Amino acid sequence: MDHSVVAVFDKREDAERARDALLADGFLPSSTRITSATSGSSSSTTGKAASSRDDSLGDKIARFFGFEDDDEETYSEAVRRGHYVLQLDATDQDEASRAQDIIARFDPADIDKKSAEWRESGWTPRTSARSTYGLDVEDATARSSEEAAIPIAEERLEVGKREVQRGGVRVVSRVVQKPVEADVSLREERATVTRHPVDRAVTDSDRAFQEQSIEVRETAEEAVVGKTARVVEEVRVGKDIDTREETIRDTVRRTEVDVEQIGASKAGSTGKGGVLRAVPYTGPERRRPGKFAYSGPERRAA
Repeated sequence: MDHSVVAVFDKREDAERARDALLADGFLPSSTRITSATSGSSSSTTGKAASSRDDSLGDKIARFFGFEDDDEETYSEAVRRGHYVLQLDATDQDEASRAQDIIARFDPADIDKKSAEWRESGWTPRTSARSTYGLDVEDATARSSEEAAIPIAEERLEVGKREVQRGGVRVVSRVVQKPVEADVSLREERATVTRHPVDRAVTDSDRAFQEQSIEVRETAEEAVVGKTARVVEEVRVGKDIDTREETIRDTVRRTEVDVEQIGASKAGSTGKGGVLRAVPYTGPERRRPGKFAYSGPERRAA
């Protein structure tokens, strides 16, 4: 198609109402698509996914809509954030303008404004973040005036501490009964009446011929049980704290960079991959003057 009209909606029902309005105005069902994160790209007639290939979301949108890289990133991010993308393929500019007027009635989102908000929140399109990584030798040579940076990353071991439960002690008190015995001496009184034969003269103290009454009370002791509570022992619960040293062993990763010289050199030839390779010297013989000059035949290492 020569012309495409693309709109982003926050709600699926708004996108579907806009598509229904396009169909009611005479546009073909096969020329419209709605893309979302859950349903992929669908046409108005089937409502099913138009592609089942295992591509990324950006590749699907680019394949269906024919976007450039920047548009692909923006609309792919819109779909990833839960928006719905409606696209119509028009045959000419007049159809595209008519479709724009119809879609505008359903309040589509301002994609430029949303893209700016996403950038402020930290989103960066991949196309704008590309560097010279992955370029071949000719591309790198052509862009030799630009700078490229390879980040050297390394992991550092951070050891923390956390508390874990490893059992403990529970002390529970309960009341039990046990039989006890104690010995006690009890005194008991009994009244006794005895008669003794006596032969003596009556005296005034005898109060002879008078009525008398004598009472003797009997007493006895009985055991009385009482209880008193005494603290005889204490059970104390506490903690003993020990400190131990433990060595933590793990592996961390670090980026290493190998630098190789590439390109041709006048002083030697290059081997595989453009790396300089040493070659034997084939020029005239030169010797450093010394105390004893060698006068035999010339020999060189092969």
